[in-house]
Amino acid sequence: MPIAALLVLILCLIATVAVFQDARARLPRPAAIAWTLATLVTAGLAAPIYLLIRPSRAAMWGLSEVLALPLFLAMSLLVLIVVLGEFTTVRPDTLSSIWVIVVLAVIQNAAFVAAALYVVLVKYRLPLARLGLAAGPWARRLRAGVLAAIAALVGNTLGQSLTVLLVGLAIGRQAANELVNRKEANLPIYQILKQFHHPREILILAVLVGLVVPIGEEIFFRGLTYGALRSMMNRHTAALVSALFFAALHLEPVEFLPILILGTILAYVYDFTGSLVPGMIAHAVNNLTALVVFYMSPLPSP
Repeated sequence: MPIAALLVLILCLIATVAVFQDARARLPRPAAIAWTLATLVTAGLAAPIYLLIRPSRAAMWGLSEVLALPLFLAMSLLVLIVVLGEFTTVRPDTLSSIWVIVVLAVIQNAAFVAAALYVVLVKYRLPLARLGLAAGPWARRLRAGVLAAIAALVGNTLGQSLTVLLVGLAIGRQAANELVNRKEANLPIYQILKQFHHPREILILAVLVGLVVPIGEEIFFRGLTYGALRSMMNRHTAALVSALFFAALHLEPVEFLPILILGTILAYVYDFTGSLVPGMIAHAVNNLTALVVFYMSPLPSP
């Protein structure tokens, strides 16, 4: 049996047992049995959905709701790998279409927004202000966003330098710089971006990274994730933990420190302003700057 298929089977069994144990204490027996069977027949994919919607006596959301969506995305990817490996062959140019990238980005960020809105508005019946979405002084938010954007750009440069410095301690600064550049050139996001050069394609990418992604990620990572952590710990610990979560889920080791610094800055901005808007502005500026730098500075050969 392929390793991926074996892993799916093991996760499915673990998830099924976990759902059964939790559901029978929270739900009527028929509902608990239904969720258990659903988890089993969907190869575990029903388990994170159960985490998202299961009854809770808490006053607000917690880590189970935060972890549900990333867990669902990870398990879906694993199941997809198994299915594709068994029944079809993935075309090597699958991600060479700009519209495939658009669809994937929109689906992911729509899921971020939908999950957060469901948890806050439907499950816990809380106002949007608890998620950082409320009317307020736009001039103040714009100023905060500009300052956060400047801090994010400085932090990105600092993160890149720290990465080279830390790697350089082991292999020397010049070798570290060359290694980091090669690793960046091989990042999946850069491999995808280098396929698109038409002005229309670049404009579409700019809308994705400057609007769609900042809105979706800020609502999920700062509004939902940081909101849950802030209710359990002080702002400094919550900012660091949420930033670690944010950086880890990007799955880009060579960019870990820059993303960690960005996530920390955005968490503090949200904490001090109570609004996600400044963070969305800073996030958008950071992403658009990276896009401009990518197209203006050719990457080294892998």
